[in-house]
Amino acid sequence: MLPLATFPTLFPGFGNPFDVIWWVLLGLKLVALLDAAFRPRQVFVAADKLTKPGWVLILATFSLCQIFQGGWLSFFGLIGIVAAGVYLVDARPALRAASGRGRGGGWGIRRRRGPRPL
Repeated sequence: MLPLATFPTLFPGFGNPFDVIWWVLLGLKLVALLDAAFRPRQVFVAADKLTKPGWVLILATFSLCQIFQGGWLSFFGLIGIVAAGVYLVDARPALRAASGRGRGGGWGIRRRRGPRPL
């Protein structure tokens, strides 16, 4: 008899909700790490944030801790979640604004310079 095509048999590693949460949080940490790694060093100085090697070291360390420890509910796992969240919510928008790709710039919308007409 053929085994049933259930979610755990189709996608091994996603057997229960905690495995899905583990993969989502690892993805969040890796997105933050890759974003920090590919930004120019000068943007971190211009945005007055922690330096690029500091962010990359913090995010890489806690991403590797999650991979090798295996749990996101550990002490280092929770600190890594907070570090990735702080980077994505606080540092990344400031870095985008400092590099000239923040809100309101681009997308074909021209900003009016000078006073508004009556």
